[in-house]
Amino acid sequence: MLAKHLLRSNSSLLFKQSLLKPTLARSFVSSPTSHFQEKDELHKGDHYTPVPGRSLLELEGPETAKFLQGLMTNHMPKISPGGDGFYAAFLTPPGRMLYDTFIYPVNVGVNFPHPKFIIDCPSATKTTFLRHLKRYILRAKVKVRDCSEEYKLWHIWGPALNKEDPALVKKEKRFSDIGCMDPRIPGFGYRAVLPADQDVQHILPASGQFEALHEEEYTIRRMLQGLPEGPDDLWPEVSLPLESNFDYMNGVDFRKGCYVGQELTIRTFHTGVVRKRIVPVQLYNKDEGSPSIQKVDRNAVWPSVLEPQSDIKLVDGTSKRGVGKFCSGVHNIGLALMRLEHIQNDEKLFTSVKDESVRLRPFLPEWWTEEKL
Repeated sequence: MLAKHLLRSNSSLLFKQSLLKPTLARSFVSSPTSHFQEKDELHKGDHYTPVPGRSLLELEGPETAKFLQGLMTNHMPKISPGGDGFYAAFLTPPGRMLYDTFIYPVNVGVNFPHPKFIIDCPSATKTTFLRHLKRYILRAKVKVRDCSEEYKLWHIWGPALNKEDPALVKKEKRFSDIGCMDPRIPGFGYRAVLPADQDVQHILPASGQFEALHEEEYTIRRMLQGLPEGPDDLWPEVSLPLESNFDYMNGVDFRKGCYVGQELTIRTFHTGVVRKRIVPVQLYNKDEGSPSIQKVDRNAVWPSVLEPQSDIKLVDGTSKRGVGKFCSGVHNIGLALMRLEHIQNDEKLFTSVKDESVRLRPFLPEWWTEEKL
C-alpha cells in the first residue's frame, strides 16, 4: 500500500515537480469512484452521519447570484439555474482564506423562479461570516439570515449511493432538494441539507442497507482522506487557497472574472508553484516505529495536546526552520500543512510539544495521484 503513496526513485523528481504546480479546477479522477478507497473498516458499506461544526445561512433576492459571484472563488452560473451545489472559498482582498463553504441552490420549482441559496459554513466563524456578507451587501437586493435551526446537515456515503446517477441534476433524481455530491473527492459521498424535522432515512436509496454512525466518524473519514474543513485547518487571514488544496478539491474556477482575493490566487496558478499543501498525518510515540499505512486508533488522545499551527520539525535537527504546521486532529490522526519535499523523503518529524515525544508521519492522499504520475 505504501508504494501507492510514495514515489519510486526513478520518478520521484517528476512527481515532485508536478505536485508543485497548481491545477485547473477539475478532479483528478475520471470516474466517481476510480481512485476512492475507504481507509477504515468501519466506514466501508452504506452509512450516514450528521456533519458536525457547520452552520447554515440563507441568501435571497434578485441580485444574490451576482453578489456571491464577486465574493468567492467558484463560478455562480454553474449553480444559479438550480440543481446541485458546489464548494467555494471566501478570501481576504490579499487572497488569504476566510471561510470554506458549500453553496446550494434552494430548488423551489422547475424554472427556479427566484434566486435563493443556502451557504454551509463553519459554525466557529458564522458570526464574522455574517458580518462579512453584510459589509458587502450595501445597496444590493440581497437578504441574508441565519437558518441553522431550520435545517440539519447530513453526510451520506456508500456503494448504494454510488450506483445512483452521480450528476443528480434533475429534481426527480436528487436525493434532497438542497445538497450536492461532495465535489472535493469523487466518491466521497452526498451532502444533504434537510428540514430539521425530516428523517434522513426517507431520502436514502432503497438499494442500500444504510447504518447510522456517530458524527465524529465524518471527521475521522475526511481527515484520513486529507480534507481540511473549518478555521482549525484553514486559518483565517493566514492560509492560502492553493496550499489548502482548493484547486484539487474543485473549489476554484480559474476562468471566472474578478472576485475578492483573485489576484494572488490567479498569479500563483499561472506563474508560481505551490511548495506546501495540507496532507493527512498520523501521530505516534517516539518509542514506536513509524506507521507504514494510515490506521486510526480511537483510544488515542495525542491531538488534545496539539494546537492548530503548532510547528513540525525534523527530529535530527538538520533544519532549524519548521517543515510544516499541524492543523487539527482527532485521536491519532490529523491534517498538517507540509512542505512537499518532506512528504517524500520518509524523514522523522516531531511536533513542538515540550518533550518532543509526539512523532508525525505525513501521507500523500491516493486521490492526488492519477494525473500526477
